[in-house]
Amino acid sequence: MEYQNDPNVIRARRNIERAHSITSINPSQGPVVAAYVPVKKREFLGYRSTCALTLNRIIGSGIFVAPPVILSITGSKGLSLILWLVGGVITWAGLFVYLEYGIQFPLTGGELHYIDLVWTKPRKLMTYMYSIMFVVLSGSHANALVFGSAVIRASTPPGTTTTDYRLQKLFATLLVGVVCLFQSLSRLNYIRFSDAFALYKVSFLSAITVLGFYALGSSRFAESRGSNGTSNFQGSFGGAITSPYVVAIAILDIMRVYAGYENVNFILEEVRRPDKDPHRVYRRGAIATLFLVTFFYLMVNVAFFATCSIEEMATTQDMLSLFFSKIFGTSAKVRQVSGILLCLSSAGNVMSSTYVNTRVKQEIAREGVIPWPEFWTRSTHLGTPGPALLLHWIFSTIFIIATPLDDPNGYLIVSTLFNYSRTLLGVAIGCALLCAPWLSSFSEVDHRWKPKTSRLGFWVIYPLTVIYILTNLFVFIVSWFPPDLHTSLLTKSPIVTSYAGPATGVLIYAVGALYWAWDLHILPAFGYHFQKLSEDVKMDGSGAIELRFERDCKGIAHKVKDVVDRVTMWLGGKWSF
Repeated sequence: MEYQNDPNVIRARRNIERAHSITSINPSQGPVVAAYVPVKKREFLGYRSTCALTLNRIIGSGIFVAPPVILSITGSKGLSLILWLVGGVITWAGLFVYLEYGIQFPLTGGELHYIDLVWTKPRKLMTYMYSIMFVVLSGSHANALVFGSAVIRASTPPGTTTTDYRLQKLFATLLVGVVCLFQSLSRLNYIRFSDAFALYKVSFLSAITVLGFYALGSSRFAESRGSNGTSNFQGSFGGAITSPYVVAIAILDIMRVYAGYENVNFILEEVRRPDKDPHRVYRRGAIATLFLVTFFYLMVNVAFFATCSIEEMATTQDMLSLFFSKIFGTSAKVRQVSGILLCLSSAGNVMSSTYVNTRVKQEIAREGVIPWPEFWTRSTHLGTPGPALLLHWIFSTIFIIATPLDDPNGYLIVSTLFNYSRTLLGVAIGCALLCAPWLSSFSEVDHRWKPKTSRLGFWVIYPLTVIYILTNLFVFIVSWFPPDLHTSLLTKSPIVTSYAGPATGVLIYAVGALYWAWDLHILPAFGYHFQKLSEDVKMDGSGAIELRFERDCKGIAHKVKDVVDRVTMWLGGKWSF
């Protein structure tokens, strides 16, 4: 029955289950209360804004950086295009996995709730591991740093080879700060800006596509150097490097560029739900956006390949400037314009990722996983997640400052840590979906669960899920065994060739497991107890949800609390242990 997949019904059921599991701890003080303000129904996201948030999240700077790297790795334009198509197929498999989860559990928070509802033993272990990973790694640092680099590029003359990394980090930090401040002041205007950025990206990629076809059919562009577009495709498969490891590294980079297709899963309670088909806006918006992105990614590659030779692409550090200089000629204006265009694309990505990631962090606090959840869960008087935005800005800034920009591999590893870590998550939720007919969290009233994204049911979703699982396993395993590509391939571009990324991802999950043991087992053994009591809609007509948390200290924990209280009183402060 459709009502089973209503977010209000799911949350009410979880509230009841929580009430049954609450243990009496006789707190010495009253419960801590936080007010969470959900989005009003009249402000729900329609097709345009849903597509815009996903489009902005997927299309950042990657599509303008990855093509020369992939071409350098494979040594062949033909093989590169095939691998970009394979990456699109893998992404479609992942999309259908997330569509099934989104239809079954249409909750803001996405993966947080999928893990919490499906992987229930040991209790909350996977939830804590995911939460710590997401809070720490899901920042906006990567595209913010690209923004900083593009600003410097647009404001310096051609031939400038050195970059002031401190200035780049300053611009990146300012961008994240301005975006967080903007979102904290007005959600509605923030969404309007997101829509505008998406329109800009569609127009921008359409222009590149048209220019690419122009170059493909004409030899009269500015820097043809005696060749036309079609001659650049002669012998497209000549010199192709087809070793499994090279193909693996190329697919890994392509998958990073496609990342973000599941963006709307994290904010599903803000998406409009028509009465006849509650999932129509979400489902159609996600499919239409990914179709558009797949098309543009292939066309942008064709445009780059039509205008530039393999040698030119392999040695460039600025693909966008190279492309425009081939079409319009080399000049300072070309460098400035390409820098500005890349700035706007990166800023749109930062806006989308910030909007979605802060909602998930607020949900993590709402579940009581991180310390002081009553603070991080709060909404401001404007109905925006102010404290969660602060949390997002803190970790984004830490990574911006810590990123070693003088080491290209160091930058790429730091900027892709989140993607590394989510490969293990992909395996976990993929395996759970294969077992869905036998899991109680997926069970229907009168029959076992059946797939809802296709009329062909299991014949479609099971093969796609297997592809998704194997791809994530493939990416994670391959990442541990880096080759020395720079000594064997035609490239001066930075390529991730270190196991530092996957090792750090595993370490973050291990920290989450240790925090789970500390929070749910060690602290209670010392007398400190904390639990979430309830979620109740306030009766003042505001629609706000009142979250009630309870904490108590006994034994050793009570003695520590007394010491802390005395110290803070002596310092003139007030702090709740």
